[in-house]
Amino acid sequence: MTTAVRVTNARWTGFAGSVLIAVGGLGAGVLPRPDPLWDAPVLRDLRHGIGPAVCITLAAIGMTLLVYAWWRLRTESSAGSVTGTAALWALPLLFGPPMFSRDLYSYAAQGLVLARGFDPYRIGPAEIPSGLGADWVSSVSSTWVSTPAPYGPLYLYLASWVAGAAGDNLVVALLGLRFLAVLGLVVLAVIVPRMAAAYGASPSRAQWLLIANPLVLAQLVAGGHNEALMLPFLAGALWVAAPAARRGPDAAGGGPDAPRRGLYAVGAAAGGLIGLAAAVKVSAVVALPFVVVLVAANRPVGPGRLGWWNRVVRVGAVAGAAAVAAFGLVSALAGLGLGWVHGLAVTSGVSVQWTSIPTGWGMFLTWFTSAPDRTVLGPARTLGTVVMLVILVVLWWRVRTAPARAVLGACAAALFVLAIFGASFHPWYLLWALVPLAAADEDRFATVLVVISGVLSFFVLPDGYNLARATHVPGTIFDLVLTGAAVAYGIRFLRRRRVTTDELA
Repeated sequence: MTTAVRVTNARWTGFAGSVLIAVGGLGAGVLPRPDPLWDAPVLRDLRHGIGPAVCITLAAIGMTLLVYAWWRLRTESSAGSVTGTAALWALPLLFGPPMFSRDLYSYAAQGLVLARGFDPYRIGPAEIPSGLGADWVSSVSSTWVSTPAPYGPLYLYLASWVAGAAGDNLVVALLGLRFLAVLGLVVLAVIVPRMAAAYGASPSRAQWLLIANPLVLAQLVAGGHNEALMLPFLAGALWVAAPAARRGPDAAGGGPDAPRRGLYAVGAAAGGLIGLAAAVKVSAVVALPFVVVLVAANRPVGPGRLGWWNRVVRVGAVAGAAAVAAFGLVSALAGLGLGWVHGLAVTSGVSVQWTSIPTGWGMFLTWFTSAPDRTVLGPARTLGTVVMLVILVVLWWRVRTAPARAVLGACAAALFVLAIFGASFHPWYLLWALVPLAAADEDRFATVLVVISGVLSFFVLPDGYNLARATHVPGTIFDLVLTGAAVAYGIRFLRRRRVTTDELA
């Protein structure tokens, strides 16, 4: 079979899978409460009796076809062909109800809170007074009904604009928010191949890894998650940093004798974009130290270690100031000030699932104590935060003078560690790491995340039910085994390094 035939087969196999997922969503998607179309012809049969079970089966078959087609597409060498195929796969998912998550309803309700003049970092949607949109609350997940918003001010500002423009129409608000997500993905699809090429990586592979990924289609297109707006800013920051990261005297800011203005301008631009990404979701800020290394440290410097530190500190100060300025400007524009700090503090860890490693540790401890779960989960999550911070510092330190693509790999690893060591982990958090990984020289890590992407594509049912809720015991045991394996690997690594050091001495 020729490559062209294989790509064509994969393209239409994936499209068939996407159509089946969309049909499944008509009966088993995340529907509003109450459902205005519950008695409509055809939909009535899909949404009652055995209809939802049939629709879930159709969606599962469709997802299987989509994941298979995605894997078959991996050898396509044309980025344009991969982009066109991803767009074809996304098309059936654009016009159905939300799928795989109820978060789109939360976004609409939290946007409405701001649109009606209240602070979404202080109150939950349930506290919206009667009036336009007050009935949207019934469609919000019970987890978020009375919980303040955890999202950045930029996304809340955009959501408030959509909610305000929608008036009392929830469907219009959902379509508006999905339009925002698709717009973000279009921008991401434009940036990713250029970012990859700037670092010498394959644009088609990058586009395949991220844009055509079934997890992106399920969670960002069908689910409408706001990662679709965060990831373009993150990719933009890495793309902007690329000229400075390339070795050679012709690069921006290149060499110890090169003009510093170019270097600082690149640092400010990249830092500003990270600030905007964090204004959608604050987790993006973890990429900032690696962006600083890309801009400043991966360059020839003067003799001695002070030359390296001098440049890193200066560029880091410029990039950090730009990030803070961008975030602060958006916060002021939205009229939210520092409320996001309170929102994050209140909402962190609301979801209790073993897919977060430290939460899995805490869930294990609850098997042996009669204390309230939160009493045990708190220390476990604190320990997880400490472990995470240590790993992030080690990752950054190990690549401080490494080639640019190694820095990107470490950045991807850092975002992955942040996701799994956070208080909660949802499948779409994996996408944070795929942006730098798309331009990195990390085949083994990429293979691991490709496999995880495929698995996580099945991890949430079309109606938003997360299978982590039904797998507490095996999932917690998996966390313990994984932790034990990681500790054993770490001890073995340190022993080998000690032996090597002794031999060299």
